[in-house]
Amino acid sequence: MDAEHASIMLVLLALFATIGWVIYLAADTAKRQRRIKAQSELHGRLLDKFSSASEVVEFLQTPSGAQFVDRISSDREEPASGILRSTHRGIILVIVGAGCLGLNWYYASRENPLLVIGVILLCLGIGFLVSAAVSHRLSRTLGATERTGDTQP
Repeated sequence: MDAEHASIMLVLLALFATIGWVIYLAADTAKRQRRIKAQSELHGRLLDKFSSASEVVEFLQTPSGAQFVDRISSDREEPASGILRSTHRGIILVIVGAGCLGLNWYYASRENPLLVIGVILLCLGIGFLVSAAVSHRLSRTLGATERTGDTQP
């Protein structure tokens, strides 16, 4: 494979990856917006049930009220979710990168773009796995791995 074909292949690969990423981001954003809208409607209906300010204050002093305020004030996910997502991406990238390197070895060509793609994906995958390991270690050290039961996917 000559350099011109290799660069065309890399540009097309980057184009398709970018289009896929944009579609993923648009779908994820729409999902989050629907969830936030549903939560705000539910919270609004719940607050409409109270007839006076004293009832709201009484509700907020209960454990359920504290949980209600906590859910409104923060939209965080558990550290374990981020660690698992990073591990998942890292494993996939390492496997795909190793596959590209294996194909490069099979075709035994130094000008094969699979070598470049494989090395890049392998490095990204290893980076995600190292990031997940460091995040897991830090969250265990800081005590942030306890489950709260309110994970938001």
